[in-house]
Amino acid sequence: MSLKNLKLSSSGGEREVHPRKIFDNITLRGSIKNIWDPQAEALRNWYKKRTIDDVVIEMNTGGGKTLVGLLIAQSLLHELNRRVVYVVANNQLVEQTIKRAHELAIKPASRYNFAWHRQDEFLAAETFCITNYAAVFNGYSTFKDKDIGAFIFDDAHVAEASIRDRFTLTITPDSVAFDKIVNLFKPHFSNTYGMSRLEDISEGSQTSLLFVPMYAVWKHAQELRNILVEVDVPNDKNLKYVWSHLSDHLQHCCVIISARGIEISPSVIPLHTLPYFQSDVRRVYLTATLPSQASFARTFGLLNPEVVTPGGKSGDAQRLFLFASGESDEDQRDATLSLIEDEKACVISPSTSKAKQWPSEIFDKNEGDDAIEEFANSDESRLLGLVARYDGIDLPGDACRILILDRLPRGESLFERFIDEGTNVDAIRVGHTATRIVQAIGRIFRSNTDHGAVILVGCDLKDWILNPKNRSYLPILVQQQISFGIELKKEIEKGEVTEDELLHGVLTGDEDWDNAYKQYIDSMKTMPAVATDDWYPQMLLDERKAYRAIWDGDFSSAIDVYSELSDRGNIKDKKLGAWYKQFEGLAHLCCGDQQTALQAFADAAANRSDLIRPSEHRDRMFKPPKVATVGFQAQVLAAMYRSQKVKMASWINTVQQDLVYGDETDKAEKAMELLGKLLGLESTCHDKEGGPDNLWVGKVGEVQVWGFDLKTGKKRSSTYSKTEIGQSHIHAQWVKDKFSSRPRRHAIIGYELEVSNLASPPAELYVIDLTGFQDIASRVAKVLGSVDAGNKEDLESSFEGWLGFHGLLWPNVVLCLPTRKAQDLKAD
Repeated sequence: MSLKNLKLSSSGGEREVHPRKIFDNITLRGSIKNIWDPQAEALRNWYKKRTIDDVVIEMNTGGGKTLVGLLIAQSLLHELNRRVVYVVANNQLVEQTIKRAHELAIKPASRYNFAWHRQDEFLAAETFCITNYAAVFNGYSTFKDKDIGAFIFDDAHVAEASIRDRFTLTITPDSVAFDKIVNLFKPHFSNTYGMSRLEDISEGSQTSLLFVPMYAVWKHAQELRNILVEVDVPNDKNLKYVWSHLSDHLQHCCVIISARGIEISPSVIPLHTLPYFQSDVRRVYLTATLPSQASFARTFGLLNPEVVTPGGKSGDAQRLFLFASGESDEDQRDATLSLIEDEKACVISPSTSKAKQWPSEIFDKNEGDDAIEEFANSDESRLLGLVARYDGIDLPGDACRILILDRLPRGESLFERFIDEGTNVDAIRVGHTATRIVQAIGRIFRSNTDHGAVILVGCDLKDWILNPKNRSYLPILVQQQISFGIELKKEIEKGEVTEDELLHGVLTGDEDWDNAYKQYIDSMKTMPAVATDDWYPQMLLDERKAYRAIWDGDFSSAIDVYSELSDRGNIKDKKLGAWYKQFEGLAHLCCGDQQTALQAFADAAANRSDLIRPSEHRDRMFKPPKVATVGFQAQVLAAMYRSQKVKMASWINTVQQDLVYGDETDKAEKAMELLGKLLGLESTCHDKEGGPDNLWVGKVGEVQVWGFDLKTGKKRSSTYSKTEIGQSHIHAQWVKDKFSSRPRRHAIIGYELEVSNLASPPAELYVIDLTGFQDIASRVAKVLGSVDAGNKEDLESSFEGWLGFHGLLWPNVVLCLPTRKAQDLKAD
C-alpha cells in the first residue's frame, strides 16, 4: 500500500468545549430533533461552573438528563484531554445510553458484561467510556488505575443501592458459611430478644432482621474471616469483587442476619479509598428532583453542593393516578388484574414473596437485561414483575404505559431496612419512602411526551399517599397529579366515571381526558415542602467523617466525632444517638480501651435494645455515676422500698416466672402490671372496660402513656388477624379518649408475626416482642439487688443511679425496645 493513499484523522487543533456549540455542530440522527430550553439552560449554567470539582444537575425525571450528560462528557473530554467516564445503573441503561450517543453522532467506548468496546480510543482520550456502577465500584475495577479526569454519574440520586452492593458480602442461606456465622455470634444473644429473632429467622420469617452488635463483630473478626476463606469467598466469581474492599476491615463492618441471607457491609461506604473522589477529578451528578437530600449526602458525602436547576416544564409527563378498589390488598390486586387484563404493564413489589402474588414474569437481574428488552419491544398483553427495583430500569414511551406500585416501597438491602425501621424519626422514613416512590414513577415516565397510568395497590401505600404530610415530600407536579387522582376517585365512587374509562382516556390520548387534565391539574392541592429532616444530612456527613477515621486507623478522632454525634442524635431520637454511641464503643475497642468501650455499648443498648447490651464484667465495688436530680420513678420506688421491700422482691420473682409465652395469658397480663409498678409507673389493667390489657403511665417524657395488648398465647406459626388489629385500634382510641392531652402510643406485645393482608393497621400501631419486657424484668431484678447491697441512706439517689445505669428511665425504657410498625409486618 502506498503511504500517499493513507487517510489519517487529524488530532491537532482545538476541540470545541462549550456543550451547546458541540450540539450545534453535530449531525443529528434518530429521535433527537432539537434541544429543549431546560436542557440548553442546564448546559449553559454548568459550563459557567464546570471547573468546580462537584456539580449537581437537578432535572425532572424525563427531563432529558441523558442528552445533557452526554454533551457534558464530550465537553470535558475536549477541555481536559483526559479520560472521561459516564456511569449508569446497569447494562440495559449502558446500551440505551450508547444508542442515545449515536443519535448525537458520538461514538463512545463502553465497558460492560466484562468486555471492552473501543478501549484504545478511550485510553487515548479520543472518546469517553459509558459503563455501569458495578464496573466502576467493584474491588477489582479496571478504572481504578486509569487516571480518570472526570465522571458523569447518571441517576446519582438512586446510586446508593448500586454502590452499596459493591461493598456488601451476601451469604445466602444455602451456603455452608451461613450456619457457621450464625453459630459464631449466637452466644452473644443468649437471654436477649436477639435469641427470639434468631428463632424467627430459622423458621423463615421474611420480616425479621438481627443486627450483630459491633463488639461481637470486633471480637470475632478473625474467626469470621476464617469462615469466609474456608468457603473460598476470595475467589468466588460473585463475592471476590466485594472481598477486595472488605477483607482487611471485617472488624469495622456491620453484620445483619435474616432468613434470606447474611449481609456484611460497612456502615458508611468508604468512597474516600477510591481515586475517583480526589481533588483532581471533576464529577458531575445528574439527578431527579429529590424529596430529601439525605440519600445523596449519605452516598456521596456532599452537602449543599453546587447545583444547576433549569426551569421550564421538561419532564412534565401526563400521569393518571388510580387507587385500586377493594378493602384488602388481595381485593385490590384482583381488581387491578381485571382492569389491565388486555394491557401491557409493569408491577414493582417490595419483596419476592409479594411479587409472586402477581401472574407476572419476574425479572431476575442475574440473568441479564434481555428480558427487559423483550418486554419493551413486545406488543402483547403481559405483566413484568420487578422486585424492589425502584430504579435502574427504563421503560419509556410505548415500552410500557402502566405502572403498578404494589404496597409501600422499602429498601432492597438489609442495611437499608435496618436503618429505615430502626429509628423513631418519621422524617427519615418518610424521606426514604418518598424517594423510592419518585424513583418508581420514573421507570415508565422519561419525558414530557410520555403519558400513562400509575395504579396504587396496597392498604399501607394508600394510607401513606393519602396523608398530606407525606405528600409534601413529593415533587409539586406529582402532588398535583395525586390530588387529581383523589378527586377522580370520588367521581368513580359516585358513578360519574369508571376506572376503565379513565385508563382508556390516558392511554389513547382521548380528547376529553386531555381537556379534563389541562383544566384541573394546575388547580390541584399541593403541600409546601417542609424540610423536617434538614438537620439529618449534616449528621450523615459527620458520620462519614467519623467512619473514615475508623477505616483509616485514626481511632481517637473517631471517638470524638461519634461522641458528639451521639449527643446531637439524642436530641432528635434516642435510637439515632444510640447508633452513633455503638460506633463510639467500636472506636474505643480499636484503641484498646475495653472498659470505656463496654460502657459506650451499654449506653447504646440502654437507648436501643436491638444493639444488645454486652455481658457485664464490673468490679464488685462499682457504683453508678452520681445523679444531679431525682426523677419520679426513683421517688416512687424509694417510698415503696421503705414500706414494701419484701413485696417488691416477691413481685419481681412473679414477673420473671409468669411473663412468658404460653396459654396462661392472665398471668402474663398480671406480670406486666407488676413490672410497670416495679418501674415506678402507674400500671393498670383495663381489658374488662373496653381498654387495653395493660396501661403504663409516666409523669414526663415525649411519650407518657403506653397501651399494651398482650398476644402472648399465639404460636410462632400464627398471624395477627384483621379482628385482632381492629381490637387494638379500638383500644388505642379508648386510651386517646382517656388521655387526649398526653402523648401516647399503642403496641401489641407478642411474637413479631405477620399481619393479615385483610387487616389495615393504623400507622401508629407497633409490635414489641415479649422478650424485650423479659429483659426489662431482668434489669429491674439487678436494680433491686444493687440497692439491697448498697448504702440505704439516700434511696432516691440510689434508685435513680441504678435505673439510669440499666437503661430503665422513663420513657426510654420502652422506646429503646426493638419495635416494628404493624404496617411493616403485613403478610406476603
